[in-house]
Amino acid sequence: MFLKRKTFHLERTNVEIGEGSKLSIFKGLFLGLLSGISYSIVSVMVKEMTNLHPGQLAVCRFVALFFMSMPETVKTGQNPFGPRKSRWFILLRGIFGSTNIFLSFTAFRYLNLSEASAIIFSSPVFVTVFARIFLKEPCGTFQTLTVLVTVIGIIFATKLPSQLTENPVIYSSEKIYGLFAAITSAIFIGFETITIRKVKSVHETVMMFNFGWFAILASLLLTAVLGNFRWHYCGVQPVYILLIGLFSYAGQKMLVIALQSEFAGPVYTMRAASDISLSFLWQIFIFRDSPDSFGIVGAVLILLSVASVNLSKWFSHLPHDSNLLRKFEWIIA
Repeated sequence: MFLKRKTFHLERTNVEIGEGSKLSIFKGLFLGLLSGISYSIVSVMVKEMTNLHPGQLAVCRFVALFFMSMPETVKTGQNPFGPRKSRWFILLRGIFGSTNIFLSFTAFRYLNLSEASAIIFSSPVFVTVFARIFLKEPCGTFQTLTVLVTVIGIIFATKLPSQLTENPVIYSSEKIYGLFAAITSAIFIGFETITIRKVKSVHETVMMFNFGWFAILASLLLTAVLGNFRWHYCGVQPVYILLIGLFSYAGQKMLVIALQSEFAGPVYTMRAASDISLSFLWQIFIFRDSPDSFGIVGAVLILLSVASVNLSKWFSHLPHDSNLLRKFEWIIA
C-alpha cells in the first residue's frame, strides 16, 4: 500500500503546475470552480432568450471564442493548428465540444435550470470512467462508489422514481427532448475531457482557437438542420449575447488550463459543484420556480459525490507518515 501511494503521488506531481508550491496542488480545482461559475451565468442568459434557437446562441458563443483567442494564439508563436501529431485529437475535441455545447444549450431551454445543470454536470461519472479506460488514471473502490451515487442522483434528477408513485410525472415531448440532450451532453463532456488531457502539452489558446472555428461550422450546420436563425430583439438581448461570449471565453480558458494541470475527474467535480449550487439559486430567485423534492434529492446526491471525490484528493496529498492518512487510506485505495 505504501508503494502504491508513493506511485500515485508521483503521478500527480507530474501534472501539477508549480511543483514546489503547495497552493499549486489546488490550482486546477480552483480554476474548475471558476469555470463552473462562468458557465452557470451563461446558462441563465440562454434560458432567458427563448426567441432564439439554442444552436444560434451556441454560434454566438463560438464566434466570440474564436476571435478572442486569435491574438493570444499569434503571441504564442506556435502553429495555430497545433503540432501535427496532435491535430486529430484537437479535431476530436472540436467535434465533442461543439456537440456538447449545442446539447447543453438545448437542455437549458427545455428543462428547469436546476434539472438540466444537475444532469449535465453529473459528467464526472463519465469523465472518471473514460479517464480510467483511456488515460489509466486512478479509480479505486471509493471512486467507484461515488460514481454509483452520482448515477442514483441522475435517476432522481430525471424524476424516474416518480413513476413508482401514485402521481407519476408526465413527460412531454419537449421534456423528453431536454432530458435526452442533457444526458448526451454529459457523455460528450467525458469524451471532450479525454481529448483535452491527451493534448495537454498544446497551449490553451491554440486549443481554443481550433475549438472556435470548428465549433462555428458545426453549430451552423446543426442549427440549420434542426432549427432556424432569427434576429435578436433590441434592448438587453445584444448585451446578453456579448456577455455569453465573454463568460464562455473565460470559462473555457480556465477549464483548459485546469485540465492541463490536474486530473480530469476532480476538475469537473469542482465545476459541477459550483454550477449545480448556483443553478438552484438562479431558478428560485430569477425564474421564481422552486425545485421539487426529486430534483433536490438528485442534486444533493450528485454534490455528495463531488465532495467525496475532492475529499479523496485531499487525503492523497497528505504526507506518507500522516496518522490521518493511515486512518483513512481506504478512501484512496
